[in-house]
This record gives sequence, structure tokens and C-alpha cells, in this order.
Amino acid sequence: MTIEVVRYEETASNAPIIKPLKRKSASLTVSSEQQLKSRIAKQFSRAATRYDAAAQVQIDIANDALMMFVNMGYQSATQLSEHILDIGCGTGRVTRQLANINNLQTPRILAMDIALGMLKHAKKQAGNTTKFTNISWLQGDAEHLPLSNNKASAVFSSMALQWCKNSRQVCSEIHRVLAPGAGGVLAIMCKGSMYELDTCWQQVDSTRNINQFTCAETWARDAKAAGLQVKVQQRNYVTRHLDVRALLGSIKQIGANVITSNKQQKAISRHTLSSLEQCYQQTFGSAEGLPLTYSVCFLTLTKPVN
Repeated sequence: MTIEVVRYEETASNAPIIKPLKRKSASLTVSSEQQLKSRIAKQFSRAATRYDAAAQVQIDIANDALMMFVNMGYQSATQLSEHILDIGCGTGRVTRQLANINNLQTPRILAMDIALGMLKHAKKQAGNTTKFTNISWLQGDAEHLPLSNNKASAVFSSMALQWCKNSRQVCSEIHRVLAPGAGGVLAIMCKGSMYELDTCWQQVDSTRNINQFTCAETWARDAKAAGLQVKVQQRNYVTRHLDVRALLGSIKQIGANVITSNKQQKAISRHTLSSLEQCYQQTFGSAEGLPLTYSVCFLTLTKPVN
């Protein structure tokens, strides 16, 4: 099976992980954006083997997104192209579900992630059985999708695109690779996420920030501006934790503790941690534990035929 890609090449046989071509550049300077993406990739690569065990809320969100994906009737677009693109596939858990759902239609699942460590783990989890031979693994960037125009029959993404700083570019790329009449579902952390932690950080240390997430309205607006028809809904998912140390650990365990502002991250002192604990307990604590909210926007997309 040959996958049409741009700017990328296959580097191995037997269900290879397709990796980006090395490019010569006149400048040796690495941009801050490239540095950030490298940090994100490395952090998630380190978390690959423990991710599934620690990511319960991410599982719940992905399952809800997958249900929307199945219910939208995307199958009608498979006649236009055979590739279903999973952006930010991570450990491949949802990718394998996509493959199981679609085994009767036998489309190809193109599983893409920026973190090579995640892809290696995902490929290993899928194994070499014939059950998942319709999955191909691809290292790539959501802001520069390594797929030719109009080649995807559907697109799926859960809890990955919030790491992209340019939502308009992401939506433009998704529009470009989708075949006319094709569509998909994107589940993206958005503004309102982790507001409890943000509130307490601002009271304890004003120089200490968590990531600022793009609002659902902006994602919907950028999708429309890219030429996509879009429906949006927002849902909150709340996890509960014994204390602040456990709460912060739940974020670190899945590799999601990269601050995208590119500011140098300071080590948290015992005093700061104690102050954060006190603030969190007083402001948000309850008998159920310390809450942490994940606010997620679900975008259901369609690329018009004309």
C-alpha cells in the first residue's frame, strides 16, 4: 500500500513509522516554535508507556468524541478516499478502536503524532497481527499535515490540538487534506480548562502560569474561515485529587506539563507547594477532593462538496 504524502518519506518496511525528511537550512538557528514542539514531543514520548494507565479523563473524552464520529455518518465519504487521519494518535488506543469500527469498510487509518516515542509505543501495542494491518504510523505536525490535498475521507483528533498555537493554520490544513464531502470530529481542550489551578497559581505566584487555552468560539470561527461547515459544543470533565501533589502529578504523568509560553519553568519549592495546597483547599476543596476541570470543545466538521 502506498500512502501519498508531501514532505515526508517512508524509512522502513513492515508497517513503517513514516518520519519527516531532514531539510537543509541556510540558518542554524532553531525557532522558539520548533523548540517548543520539540519539548512537547519529548515530554509525551517519555510518558508513552505510562500514559494509558494515568489518562482516565482523556479516555472518557476520546470515547465521547469517537461516539460523535461514528454517529455523524462519515462512511459516505470513504468512496472518495480511503484514508482516515487520526491527528495526535498518542498511544494508538483510539486508533485501534477506529480500525475495529471500520474493518468492514477497510479504509486505511493514518495514525499521526508529533512524538516519535508515542508512535513507537502505539505500533508495539498494535502488534503485527492482521487485525490492525490497515493502520500506518506517521510522525507529523498538525500545523503542517503530511498528506496531499483532498486525500482524507475523515479526520479524528482527541486532546491533541490544544498544543498547537495557530488554530487557524490547523483548520486550514484539515480543510486542505479532507476530500470534498468528508468530515470528522475534533475534541480540543479550550478556555476554562484547569481554571482552579490557574486561580490558585495567580494568588500564590503571579509569575507562575499554566497554559492558556484557545476558546471554543475561536476554534469554530477559524474552522468556518477555513471553509469548513462546523457544529460546536462544549463539555466539562472534572477529576478529583487527594491533594495538590497528586493533582500536579496527574498532569505530569501523561506528559502534559509543558508550559507553551516558552518561559523557563521553575522548580516548585516546598514553601510554594504548601501555599498552593492551602489556597486550593480553601478555595475549591471539598470532601470529594480537589477538583480539576477539563473544558473540551467538540467540533463536528464537514468539507462542502462545492
